[in-house]
Amino acid sequence: MTLPALRRPTPTRGTTIRLLVTLVVILVCELGVFNLAHWQSLASSSSNPPTRTTGNTESRSGQLGPGLSTLPGGGLKVIDPAGAWMDVPVADGQTTFVQAHLTEDVEESLSQIHVRLDLRLAGDKGWTQGTRGLICPGLTRSHYLRIRGNSHEGRIQAMRLWIQEPIGSRLELTGMTPAKVVPFDFNPARILVLVFLAALILGYLPGSVLWRTRLDTGSVSQRLVLALILTPLAAWSCWNIQHDLSTFTPMAYHQPNAYVYDFNQYDHVAQALLHGHPWLDLGQAPGLAKAANPFDIATRNALLAQDQQPIYWDYVYRDGHWYSYFGAFPVLLLFLPYRVITSLVHPGGYALPTSSAASLLIAMATIMTALATIRLLNRWFPRVNLAVVGMALMTMLGGSGMAYLWCRRNFYTIPFDASLLAVMTGLWLWMGARRVHRQSAGTGGHSGRRSTRMWTVEDGDRPWQLSRPRLFLGSLSVAATLGCRPTFLAAGLLALPLFAEEIRAVINALFRRGHHTAGLSRRRALSLLVCGLLPVLLIAAPLLWYNRWRFGSLLDFGNRYQMTVLDLTNYHPGTAGLLQIFGYYLLQPLTTLPVFPYLQFSPAPMRVWHFTEPGLGGLLVTTPVLIPALALLALPRVREELQLRGWIPGLILAPALATLVMAADSYIGGFSVRYSIDFAWLICLAAVVVMAAASSTYEDGRSRSGVGTAVMSLLTLACLTGLVLTFINAMVLLEHFDSSQAMNVAVWFLAP
Repeated sequence: MTLPALRRPTPTRGTTIRLLVTLVVILVCELGVFNLAHWQSLASSSSNPPTRTTGNTESRSGQLGPGLSTLPGGGLKVIDPAGAWMDVPVADGQTTFVQAHLTEDVEESLSQIHVRLDLRLAGDKGWTQGTRGLICPGLTRSHYLRIRGNSHEGRIQAMRLWIQEPIGSRLELTGMTPAKVVPFDFNPARILVLVFLAALILGYLPGSVLWRTRLDTGSVSQRLVLALILTPLAAWSCWNIQHDLSTFTPMAYHQPNAYVYDFNQYDHVAQALLHGHPWLDLGQAPGLAKAANPFDIATRNALLAQDQQPIYWDYVYRDGHWYSYFGAFPVLLLFLPYRVITSLVHPGGYALPTSSAASLLIAMATIMTALATIRLLNRWFPRVNLAVVGMALMTMLGGSGMAYLWCRRNFYTIPFDASLLAVMTGLWLWMGARRVHRQSAGTGGHSGRRSTRMWTVEDGDRPWQLSRPRLFLGSLSVAATLGCRPTFLAAGLLALPLFAEEIRAVINALFRRGHHTAGLSRRRALSLLVCGLLPVLLIAAPLLWYNRWRFGSLLDFGNRYQMTVLDLTNYHPGTAGLLQIFGYYLLQPLTTLPVFPYLQFSPAPMRVWHFTEPGLGGLLVTTPVLIPALALLALPRVREELQLRGWIPGLILAPALATLVMAADSYIGGFSVRYSIDFAWLICLAAVVVMAAASSTYEDGRSRSGVGTAVMSLLTLACLTGLVLTFINAMVLLEHFDSSQAMNVAVWFLAP
């Protein structure tokens, strides 16, 4: 009876050794690598006798350049960037670090201060450019800068700190002095990240528990692990929501002789609907209604030159009224109910911050994407191991653009958030719609008339039935993308391969005599047809009528009437640059940086004019697992596995739909990071299926060679590389759109 327990002493000892080594590495990283500045400054202070600084370290008068002025609260104001510098005292010519001094009595001060510390070495007549840094008043570690630029270790004669901020900037900075010892920084959040990375690496080592454990959606422990993985994202979403609700001010910016930038489009639509009319309650420039063509660029520029206000940027203007071209579904789902509910405590209600709505939607979309991915694997690859499940989640969540949506929470991302949520919810419901009766333990019979579970590929030809509520709600959810972002309607065509057998059964029951082998009667077939198609009508009818209410046509969504960079009413996009745009979407190279986050936005120049924005790298570059995964389709054994599981039609349709959507986006909209979200999830979905098929092919005992190990190792390495790129790109995005949160992580790498 003890033999099974005695067969595993070596793995247990090996696991213990791995854990001990991991613990040592984490401690070395936290106590040593991330605190290297502390130990270096401590060693320098103990080896050198105390020194006297030249200059008064308390008073800053007489040490400021002509471009800085002192504020009453003790801070500084930039009055001329060309002279925005301050002299820094020198500690007898030998120092390694300097420390910024700040005050808290400055209103409307910058949360980040870009600086450069220049040196003048003994014997040199000019200045040497040194450290570039970022000082964040709220992050103590960023107050210390390492002195660079003294490669020959010469004596420092003088130091000068340049403030690299625009005119009018108000700073909490009061001065800077040499630092004797950089404080030790023990960061629990950083330790948790290190533990997560270590667990990820250990989990994907050959023979680890992830490779040996099969997916079991009924397992409480596996459900808890999934919840634990998603908890940080949910917590971040909740924090963002409460922060935005508590600090919200309407984001509307108006400068003389310029467009008005108002980012509250969804709330304006909610108020308009509450008032019973389709147009937004916004004013207009007097000359706009009188203009023969208000969309003409020259006409608009002339009105702006006369300071005729307001002319709203990226709003729809039609027949003397302002509209929003964004879909109304998020308004009906969140913004309108919030106005109605808050009107109980305040007349007219409050505006829901767009960023709060985006945080809620993307959190729900992330959860539903994870659940839909797991359900896909559970239905067609029920014996898949947890390592492949993790790789599938990395691919879907990383490749489908979730990082962009998490980091840029504004009205431009709301349609994508809501569409991903609707599509993934719909697919999750659809994949669970085919049901089979549960077998009662020991008897082999049904455990109850209503006790069913999802059909899986292992059930084969076992009699099944289609759940009408799941079919109806799934169709309703997918159809809702018409009111979010219509490009996601392509997901509805996935119903063809997904319900291929059911569609044949319904056709046979309706138009041929006899019954389906599962007992599908003509009446039930008709009810299934209604459940699948009626939701489309229920969603499309009011949304198309809404178009007619606004613009006089069922199919006019208002895009042509935008106040944007072009006169879209007379713009006809060409096809000359489409291949170049395709290249940017799929293969745009990365642009590196020598400092954290090591990547930056990549330019997207065009030979022929088309609208483009800087990108973060092509989809096949930032999600490298897509290339080997799709390349596996060339292997006959993988294709046989996919054919056995009925996925060949789906693998043809998904990339085809992605190509069509990418072509439409490129032709109409050009190149933008957020547009890739329209089709990236379809390509990732196909890659996930191929990865699971490869795992099933090479891990079921039929492969005796090292081919299977090589294939799965390559896929694992590509997934982990993609995860790192996703994290780095998230930092790039946060630096641009939410820099205060980015600095909480960046300071780990940018600090001395």
